[in-house]
Amino acid sequence: MNTEDRTNTDQKATIDQNTKVQSTEAPSIEIPSIEIPQAPLTMLSELLYGMSEARNREGYLVGGTVRDLFLKRTDVTDFDLAFAENPSPMASNFARAKKAGFVLLDEEHAVARIIRSHDGVSYTFDLAKFRAPNIDQDLAERDFTINAMSIRLQWPLLDPHFQIYDPLNGLKHLAEKKLIQCSDEIFNQDPVRLMRAFRFASKFDWEIPEKLYALIVRDAEKLKKCAFERIRDEFFKVLSVKDSCKWIRKMDQCGILQLILPELIVSKNVDQNRWHHLDVFEHTLLALENFEKQLETGMPIPCWKRIKDFLSQPISGNRTYEQLFKLAILVHDIGKPICKRTEEESGKIVFHGHEMEGSRMCEEIAERLKLSGNECTFLMKVTKNHMRPGVIIQEGVTERRLFKYFSETGRDGLGVALLSLADREAAQGPENKDELPKFRTGIENIISDFFKQMEYKPKKPLLTGHDLIAHFNLAPGPLFRKVLEEIKEAQHLGKIQSRNEALELAGNIIRDS
Repeated sequence: MNTEDRTNTDQKATIDQNTKVQSTEAPSIEIPSIEIPQAPLTMLSELLYGMSEARNREGYLVGGTVRDLFLKRTDVTDFDLAFAENPSPMASNFARAKKAGFVLLDEEHAVARIIRSHDGVSYTFDLAKFRAPNIDQDLAERDFTINAMSIRLQWPLLDPHFQIYDPLNGLKHLAEKKLIQCSDEIFNQDPVRLMRAFRFASKFDWEIPEKLYALIVRDAEKLKKCAFERIRDEFFKVLSVKDSCKWIRKMDQCGILQLILPELIVSKNVDQNRWHHLDVFEHTLLALENFEKQLETGMPIPCWKRIKDFLSQPISGNRTYEQLFKLAILVHDIGKPICKRTEEESGKIVFHGHEMEGSRMCEEIAERLKLSGNECTFLMKVTKNHMRPGVIIQEGVTERRLFKYFSETGRDGLGVALLSLADREAAQGPENKDELPKFRTGIENIISDFFKQMEYKPKKPLLTGHDLIAHFNLAPGPLFRKVLEEIKEAQHLGKIQSRNEALELAGNIIRDS
């Protein structure tokens, strides 16, 4: 689940606030509790009532849902439920009666999902049979103690307040800011938990304890057995935090990163030219760090909020453009090791064509990570074009160059420009230091120009492909496309304003080609 960051102080304060004291003649006992908001509470009550067999009208709310409700998260929409009996058949009947969404996630392990909406908010209820004979053993077989808490649910759920059952001291570890495994066999049961360790550590910004880290190193290779869709989902949750670079580095140190992005690992110890002060690997991580700092500090341009809004939009499923740009930074130079050459006369190191080679390799990475076609195209486009803003600035930022750039990159060109700036700031070689202020100004101009272009009213094309066929007997092909692109560019720049001028220009282009 995507939840907002909380400081350690806030977490401790919430824990203290949510712990009630029950007065008895005996010494007072602290009873931790949570409150379920009314909308999901009503749906949970209906769900329990819909379980036709009496023995299934009692269940348990389990896992991270309990933790997040305890911390008073305001955006909890995913609820995990555990039952002594297989809930899938009855869940299917309930979903059909309520016209709700239903998915059988795992028939073998009796896991089903119901999706319902209320006031425009979509709620997900995952129902599963106990992983063990009883709730205690079920909790003991989960990943981390902060996810191994539960509350007992019994219809009709008239009171929204519930006491937390916490046999593994998850609340204590939450207060202590410790990510503690439920058992030393945590990764044998499900190796994707290796990724979940980094997801939760990054989410709460906690250090990984020494013992857990040792288990990660011991079992890292087990990740090879997992479906890459699950690895991808956890990896992107790490990319969603504001300082993901720190966690990517930790994943590298314990052997996880090489299983996800082996192409990036190959860039270690690949020396670069005098434009750089780091090898390709360290340069890449510094570029990611710079990109994340830029997102936090912003840029002194009026359109910055619009850029942030764009980056937060989803590109596929729950994955956003911001997460994809972070992945794009990690892979933008993966073509360098293959393309590295040393010029004979000057002895200068060059990487000619590395952006094209990297773009090709992105297709393989997208396939391995099971990314969508849009995401694959995006990674390839960003990698291919990551040097273009620098070329535009070097040659001079003109309206014509900007029009061609955004015509080919679209709004993705905004992120490419930010990536290019982060890339340039990560290159602090002796031939590069004095150019950064000019480069930053150039990037700001490129980004600002995009939104200026957005404000222009679209112009009706002066010529179409049918005109080229009718007037010049020109068949579709590279020249056909070139003529249309140059006509469009000239019209945008105001060089031509009529159909006759467009026909004349088209004739000249065809004659000179």
